[in-house]
Amino acid sequence: MEREGGARVLLIEDDDDNRELMGEVLQDAGYEVVLVASGAEGLRTLAEQSIDVIVTDLGMPGMGGLEVAQAAKEIAPSVPVVVITGFADREDIKRARGREIDAVLVKPVDPDALTSVVDQMVKRH
Repeated sequence: MEREGGARVLLIEDDDDNRELMGEVLQDAGYEVVLVASGAEGLRTLAEQSIDVIVTDLGMPGMGGLEVAQAAKEIAPSVPVVVITGFADREDIKRARGREIDAVLVKPVDPDALTSVVDQMVKRH
């Protein structure tokens, strides 16, 4: 099923297996997916390419997902940011929701939930 004219999703995940698996899920759903392994690489990609949705892991070495979300909103304020975490009840996530973070997914990420949230974000963008 083709989605929103092949919208581009930037997937930032430091775990190789998770990055590949989520990338395949989104590609199978009809998205064009750009895979990167770090927050810094993700922000460079966002600055250089047209991106419709960002999906980022929260807990990454160096620059974590909240820092990525904050910097991404400075670079491209209209691009929705989805954060993936094992800790959805964290206070910093609650504070960032609606500002830097547009949606939160809890690990382990259900493939249907991932595509559903990205669908919603693409429609919003």
